[in-house]
Amino acid sequence: MKRFVLTAVLITGLTAGAATATSRVASSPTATRCGGPLWRMKTLSDPQRTLVQLMAATTTIGGIGKRPSPRPVPIRRRTHYQRQVWNVVSQITQYRLESGGVRLVLFDAGSYLNAVIPMPNCLSSSTRARSQIAQAWKAFTACARPTAEWQSLGAVAYVGGVGFWGARGQGRGSAPNGAELHPVTSIRIVAGC
Repeated sequence: MKRFVLTAVLITGLTAGAATATSRVASSPTATRCGGPLWRMKTLSDPQRTLVQLMAATTTIGGIGKRPSPRPVPIRRRTHYQRQVWNVVSQITQYRLESGGVRLVLFDAGSYLNAVIPMPNCLSSSTRARSQIAQAWKAFTACARPTAEWQSLGAVAYVGGVGFWGARGQGRGSAPNGAELHPVTSIRIVAGC
């Protein structure tokens, strides 16, 4: 009888351990679930993350849109734009949930820019500014409920994020040079929420 109880306890413990390990693996960030092959750069967990200056530099959406776009699109942080957190004042005109985060369309003075707040479960243990990115997610989702469909908002906010080069002029509200703020490291909504 003692052997049976011991065997049952052992099997229960192994099953629970396997379930915990499986859930950890399933919830670990992956490129498929978190934004594609550049997800580490998009979540500030890439090997060059320490090159990024986290003290935000203030600029405008128009100023970002005037930067020359690099050719080919960098897959490493090789430009000054990618090594800096930028802060802009903007109207968030639209947003939607996509693979890895919520995409914001920012507008100011006739210029557009995309910014993306990564989902907290796409942040890895090596993500820099992890708590700030998670706080940006929390602040935005307290204001809006993202879905896969585009939604209008009209809120005015200070948005800070790391410079990122995407494909030029592709997608709703994208900058003509492909510039984005990705990941968003801070958001402070001042009106319209």
